[in-house]
Amino acid sequence: MILEGEKVRLRPAAKDDLAAHTRWYTDPEFRHYMGPPGKTFAALLSPPSNQVNFSVDLKDGRLIGFLCITDISTVHRQCDLGPLAIGEASQRGEGFGSEMIRLALGYCFRELGMHQVHIFTSEFNERARRCYAAIFPHEQRHRECVWEDGRFWDEIYFDITEEEFDGSDSD
Repeated sequence: MILEGEKVRLRPAAKDDLAAHTRWYTDPEFRHYMGPPGKTFAALLSPPSNQVNFSVDLKDGRLIGFLCITDISTVHRQCDLGPLAIGEASQRGEGFGSEMIRLALGYCFRELGMHQVHIFTSEFNERARRCYAAIFPHEQRHRECVWEDGRFWDEIYFDITEEEFDGSDSD
């Protein structure tokens, strides 16, 4: 399945995308926010049955990032978004993350039949926090549970239900 937005396209992740992922993880800023590549690489190569992996291309076909839908529970009708990232440094801060998330939420609610979707980030990731807060209406903190840069940081969780999601701009 391919999800088309105004600026980006989410397509099924492919093993051929691994070279770009490897390159992205050599970027210190990327690694700072994403952590070690282990789980991301493993999920790309062999995704669990309760996960869907997308690669994110610009409309011209350039691969710029990835987005995973994880911990899909059909019983509880909920899932998590993430990990997700814009790997190409020159494409960060251009609004692609918001569009990626809205496309994924539309897929979660309309195609997967989810009732609630969650996403989280570390307190120090200001860009992600602003992006998520503009889309997800509910936020909560798990205090001092992330060790980074010589100190503890909060982890910020966001969620949205199908009734709260206005996916009309992601069709």
